[in-house]
Amino acid sequence: MAETSSFEWSTPSLTLLYRINSTLSSANDEQQILHDFLILLKQYFSAAAGSIQLITDDGLMNLIAHFGITEDQANSIQHAPIDGHLFSFETDVIDEIQIRQNTLDPETLPPIQLCIPVRFKIRTLGVINLFVDDDIDINEELAYLLLSIGAHLGESIEREYREHKSRQQLVKDERNIIANELHDSLAQTLASLRFQIRILDQTLQPLGDFMAFKTIESIENALDEASTSLRELIAHCRVPIEQQGLVPAIQRAVEKFRKDTGIHILLQSNEQVLILPSNIELNAYRIVQEALTNIKKHADAHIVRVLLNSDSHNNIRILIENDGTGFDQSKIHSSQGEHLGLTIMKERARHLGGVLKIESEPDEGTRIELNFQYNPHSVGS
Repeated sequence: MAETSSFEWSTPSLTLLYRINSTLSSANDEQQILHDFLILLKQYFSAAAGSIQLITDDGLMNLIAHFGITEDQANSIQHAPIDGHLFSFETDVIDEIQIRQNTLDPETLPPIQLCIPVRFKIRTLGVINLFVDDDIDINEELAYLLLSIGAHLGESIEREYREHKSRQQLVKDERNIIANELHDSLAQTLASLRFQIRILDQTLQPLGDFMAFKTIESIENALDEASTSLRELIAHCRVPIEQQGLVPAIQRAVEKFRKDTGIHILLQSNEQVLILPSNIELNAYRIVQEALTNIKKHADAHIVRVLLNSDSHNNIRILIENDGTGFDQSKIHSSQGEHLGLTIMKERARHLGGVLKIESEPDEGTRIELNFQYNPHSVGS
């Protein structure tokens, strides 16, 4: 990039940069900030449409915000390949801003596409696209203005990324602390109770009290089940789902279910399954986990199927079904533990903005279906 010129900024340019800086520094959520940012550009450049695309780890362009573009148009560029010419550094600052003929949809969008690189220091993060009616003459001040706009956005994105990673680390540290506390307190308590039950069993052996033996056996089974659940909880605390991804995490849960139960379980997922934010993945994963736990405890199933897929409109569907005993949903309140589990699953579905459908009849198996939509880029028009 050329060295900064000695020209003086015009008042409109300074005003725009000030408003952009204020917008990017606001306390609003990320989508609202991107919306407000694009609207400022829309007003200043009289743009009919615009978008922001960022480079992903797999070398594609991810559409994170837009205005004036239909959902079909947005989906067509959601995972577009990188155009290397957009992100090359030129010796002349004016040449770094590209003006192109609109190829997204010439029939409904303006003919000119203004491409502004989004950068943090020397690293290119993505591009801002503005669709305008008139060809723009890029002079030196306008070139520096556009590059400054891209740099402001790049700095904001980098700052948000670092804060997100910092929050993730804090959550990870807190989960490890909780896991250690569970191990040092509750796990030790369960081990102590198991030892005391064995002593009680040995003490009562000479009495030959059959009912006492049955009660002790029931308590031992409950302690074993509690210990297993606790170990799983500790493991999940120490291995956050964001380090695995949703599909690998569900694969691990399915493998563990198969190993623990010997039940035939089939996992099906399509190649379009999205990479989702960790909080969304966690809620979806916990629903699958709770469903598998209920099958293990109550269903007496022979075959289980887990289906996970998404379509081009980011609709996500997760299905867990089994051929077990099923249950009468009108009587589920009589089993407080199972009722609580289903209630928590429905609450998690609501957090996802989705719907959880549970279908079951006695001796007819159970079908649990989660449907929700993830929309990472729409910020209105």
